[in-house]
Amino acid sequence: MKFLWEKGVWIALACSLSLIAPAASHAARRIPPNPETAKQNGGDYRRGKKIYGEICFSCHGVKGDGKGPIWRTVRPRPQVFISPYMKRMTDDYMFAVVKFGKMNVLKNRTEGHKVKNGVPTAMPSFGESLEDEQIRKLIRWVRGFSKGEQPKDAVSREIFTDACSQCHGGKGLGNGARPVEDQDPGRPFISHIQPPPMNYHLKEQMARFGDGFLFWVIKLGRIDASEIKKFNFMQSYGHLLKDEDIWSVVRYVREAFINGKPRKKK
Repeated sequence: MKFLWEKGVWIALACSLSLIAPAASHAARRIPPNPETAKQNGGDYRRGKKIYGEICFSCHGVKGDGKGPIWRTVRPRPQVFISPYMKRMTDDYMFAVVKFGKMNVLKNRTEGHKVKNGVPTAMPSFGESLEDEQIRKLIRWVRGFSKGEQPKDAVSREIFTDACSQCHGGKGLGNGARPVEDQDPGRPFISHIQPPPMNYHLKEQMARFGDGFLFWVIKLGRIDASEIKKFNFMQSYGHLLKDEDIWSVVRYVREAFINGKPRKKK
């Protein structure tokens, strides 16, 4: 913890710690995160497939690989639905993001809709406690997870341990204390933080993020990085789609891509 206090990273860590209370109360209520609420909300698989093919594929791809026709124009790259990362995301969160847009969900501007399973949490800013060069070195160190070898940089390792591991885990697997809470981190779990903290070992996920995006997300936080630096985020579709249509899309994405069991054509 020495570096934490000497370099002022405690400011950023305190910021992230301040977000623990909602997650802790969530655990206290013992509401199990449910990743398949689309079925309960009337989502229709085939209806969802049709809508996905009309609206969503252009970014996320026909195969859910995040490589639709316009994927190269989006920063960061579109979400990869076939990634193991998605198994930690709840249907409630996906529904809210499609209906209200990602920034509105992270700002809790969802017109009275409450994400029941998982606590929407934006990546906090660390710009007040880390110098720009420290952030750049931290990015190189973090990218080492997906490359299989990290730079021998003890300072970056200490910053990561003190300020990042609570969410992203000590080994960068996205299984820190906050997303896991009372679940077994060694088994598949549904993150109590939504969106789930990144598993830095997943190459298909890390390929979505350019160094510029990672720099500004760490420096400014997810919300300001998007709004000030104009990075892309999921827009709202609630003005175009009815709730049952959105639940249908969520169900299709869950079954066809996340669970990897697309239905056979009839």
